[in-house]
Amino acid sequence: MNKHMPGLDGLRALAVVAVLLFHAFPHFLPGGFIGVDMFFVISGYIITKTYFNDLRSGHVSLRQFYIKRLRRLAPAYILVLILTTLTAYMLINPLYLRNYAESLMAQPFYLQNIVFWRQGDYFEAPLTKPLLHTWSLAVEEQFYLLYGLLIVFVRKRPALTTTWLVASIALLALGSFGASYMITQISPKTSFFLLPTRLWELAIGVGLGLVSWTLPVRLAQSLKWGGLAAMLAALVLFGETAATQSIQALLACAGTGAAILGIASLRAPDKLLDLPAVAYIGTISYSLYLWHWPIISIATIYLGHELTVSQALAALALTAICSAPSYHYVELPFRTGALIKSNAALLRSMIGTTAFFAAAATVLIRTEGAVYRYPHRLAVLYSAEQQRSPYRCPVLYRIAHPMSEMCQRNNVKSDNNILIVGDSHADQLDELIAGIGERAQVGVFLATRNCNLHDFGRDSYCGSSVLKKLLDESKQREIRNVIAISFFKRDFASEKQLNEVLSKAVLSENAIDNAFIMQVVPNDRYFNPQEWINAIEKNTEEPKVYTMRNYQADNEKLISSLGNIAEVDGRIRILDPSPFICTSDTCEFASKGVPNYFDSHHLSPTGTQLLLPVFEEAINAVTRSGKHARAAPLLRKSRAVGVGSTESCSIEPGMPPRPDASAACTAPRSAPRNAPDGA
Repeated sequence: MNKHMPGLDGLRALAVVAVLLFHAFPHFLPGGFIGVDMFFVISGYIITKTYFNDLRSGHVSLRQFYIKRLRRLAPAYILVLILTTLTAYMLINPLYLRNYAESLMAQPFYLQNIVFWRQGDYFEAPLTKPLLHTWSLAVEEQFYLLYGLLIVFVRKRPALTTTWLVASIALLALGSFGASYMITQISPKTSFFLLPTRLWELAIGVGLGLVSWTLPVRLAQSLKWGGLAAMLAALVLFGETAATQSIQALLACAGTGAAILGIASLRAPDKLLDLPAVAYIGTISYSLYLWHWPIISIATIYLGHELTVSQALAALALTAICSAPSYHYVELPFRTGALIKSNAALLRSMIGTTAFFAAAATVLIRTEGAVYRYPHRLAVLYSAEQQRSPYRCPVLYRIAHPMSEMCQRNNVKSDNNILIVGDSHADQLDELIAGIGERAQVGVFLATRNCNLHDFGRDSYCGSSVLKKLLDESKQREIRNVIAISFFKRDFASEKQLNEVLSKAVLSENAIDNAFIMQVVPNDRYFNPQEWINAIEKNTEEPKVYTMRNYQADNEKLISSLGNIAEVDGRIRILDPSPFICTSDTCEFASKGVPNYFDSHHLSPTGTQLLLPVFEEAINAVTRSGKHARAAPLLRKSRAVGVGSTESCSIEPGMPPRPDASAACTAPRSAPRNAPDGA
């Protein structure tokens, strides 16, 4: 495409304004995030129209192509990263700064979409991640690498017709969309962040860029206005729900493609899309996109709440103030060679900035988000907030074994193994249990999915087929014991579902010898380090102490339900963590000055150590029971009833528990009640 194409800047403007409005006023335009999908279609089209024929003929080399991409995208991007990093260091607390550093480390390599995919859903606390919007840049850069492979492919086949190539790309797009649709039902974040499930959007643009149709004016006008209507419908008729994301994306991308096809056929300025103000927004859309999110995110983190309307308007005004100079004095001069003419010098500067970002990210990660900026009593609390278990099951293992529903967490080869199932609480405790298993020569495995036992059969992510796969893999790996760890709600209403899963699947046909279900850990704002941080920084009252009586009252229904379940089958055992966290009736916020939790209900590594006796006794029961024998229940129903129960453990003071004693009756480990440094 030798000259600028009328109308495209208008489409860019619509897409970027939609994204900006969604991020600044999420309740005003809840479907605005779909503007990124529109950008992907436009990007695929422009790259193909601009470079494909020249690349295929060899008039432009792949090296020149990538250098041009580097000059177009990197300078403004690097400027934003530098200024955002400096601002984040000054204003963001250690927890968010460490998360920031993890994404910063991946930025120069365009792998940040994978980092964000690991960290969680796009709509889960997005405002705490100042670089979250760069996931789309990573997808686009990864696409450019694939584009190079496409060029190599077509160069080796000079007889390849455009029709055949367009048909092949159409099939690729269909396959990618099909994968996106199916994966969205199971793991929306996977479909959202990764290239394979975004490839169809870029492929639509590529396919349109390969054709050179001149359509009748009426048809072209219909396509243009129909496409614009579809784009607007995708923006205003949908929200953030995963159930409709595939339909919304299809409507947005089809509309963008239709609008492009109509505009390309008309080849004349459009009264609306080419208005000077609209075209200018489209021209600087890249800079607008780069600047807006760090400004909104850091302002939100600093203020401690979502932006008000006036604050959001101020953030957008600051975005415009930063974007225009960024375009005129950084983006354009680097692209034209007015700044750093030599490609070698450009590459050296890129290597230098990569080293800088890698070094800065390493320092921030190693110092736990620069906790050294705070007094010791606060640094301990900020450090505790970061003591989270790594993402369940190593990423490389997940990539190498994509169909596996479990991974081994220790290096024991045994015919007596345990599978841990559950949510993030299971993930937080798996290392402790794996260590105990290592010493007892019991293999410990962890289910790869965040599925509680009572979740199976309720949705596609934790469907009955997933449970069947887990049981099949358990049989292959000689796993006959299950530990279920979940954050049960206080109004627990899943006794029937949990009983059904246990009776129909887990314990059917003697598939499992022992099923251990852990009661929920004591949980309350009292345990949350952030509450203590707020009390110190704002000089407010400390959180009210949480006691064993509070625990029993809060979880009366759960304790009773689990006690009933334990009566169904002797192989079901209930583990009670509360006596080891709540000593002498008072629950412990900290052990030796280190918080036992990293939020209101997740144990920190220090807190998990308090439950060592619970899981030692459980694994001892597994080793005693052998491969097929059954062990005595670890917790009798009388202990599970909870509130009002007067039955106590019959353990002599100073004496070890009996071999068949309840884990809940094991002498609790004492822990100091003081918060760190008097916090």
